[in-house]
Amino acid sequence: MRGPVDYIIVGFNGNNFDGGMLKEITEAEEKGIIRVLDLLFIIKDRTGAIAEGEYADQTNELKETFGDFTYQEDTPLLTDDDVAQIGEQMQNDSAAAILIVEHTWAKGLKRAILNAGGFLIADGRIHAEKVEQAVTELATIQ
Repeated sequence: MRGPVDYIIVGFNGNNFDGGMLKEITEAEEKGIIRVLDLLFIIKDRTGAIAEGEYADQTNELKETFGDFTYQEDTPLLTDDDVAQIGEQMQNDSAAAILIVEHTWAKGLKRAILNAGGFLIADGRIHAEKVEQAVTELATIQ
């Protein structure tokens, strides 16, 4: 049984991968919160040329620098078409990281819901910035 699966795409001006993101991913995996299903980096140079690389294809030295999470090499979910579509949306001289994770913390909850005969009616995500905005707006009304 899998937990919910999400993807995020984050962009960077230039090529500012400093390893902080991967260290946080490693920490979340070690705590059993997520499992990385795919991770891909895209770089678009000043001329618009696009290069991509899977985390699994990076050198061991680079992997050690960035973190040591349990990358699931047998489940790549991103395709060349995905890379092309994302690359088209990127500005020249920028980079992006695409992360697909399974929310392993939710597997027990999912099992309990199914065991009780429950079923999904809807799901979604509310970004933290929107929650903060709503809280601020509500505070000014009251």
